[in-house]
Amino acid sequence: MKILFPEKMIIRNEKEYKQYEARVEELIERGTILGDMELLSEEDKAEFSMLSDALDEYGRAYHPLPGRMSTLLSDAILNQVKEKGLRQKDAARMMGISATMFSDLLHGRRPLSFDIARNLYKVLGVPAEVVLS
Repeated sequence: MKILFPEKMIIRNEKEYKQYEARVEELIERGTILGDMELLSEEDKAEFSMLSDALDEYGRAYHPLPGRMSTLLSDAILNQVKEKGLRQKDAARMMGISATMFSDLLHGRRPLSFDIARNLYKVLGVPAEVVLS
């Protein structure tokens, strides 16, 4: 019997995150017992892949690594830039930073300072609850 999975799993809350995480651990344990993750059934490998992707996406959004910007915030910034019909370099100029610094922020290569956070809200109109999350 073939198990069908959705094209993409989406984690909606911490409870689901913990459930998916526990299931991934079960699959890893099963693969360990078999001697290699490649020895899992095709269905288990597909489930493992889908769960891993969902956990990674949720983690980047809600639990970014120190110094990294949440994908929720970077997506909100890009949405505001697009809504205002701006190019990234124009948004950077409006915020008083270089285009390189703006790009570095979006890609998590530069931490978010208080002044930049304030300008994201005041200049670009990124909602405060997103900036502060």
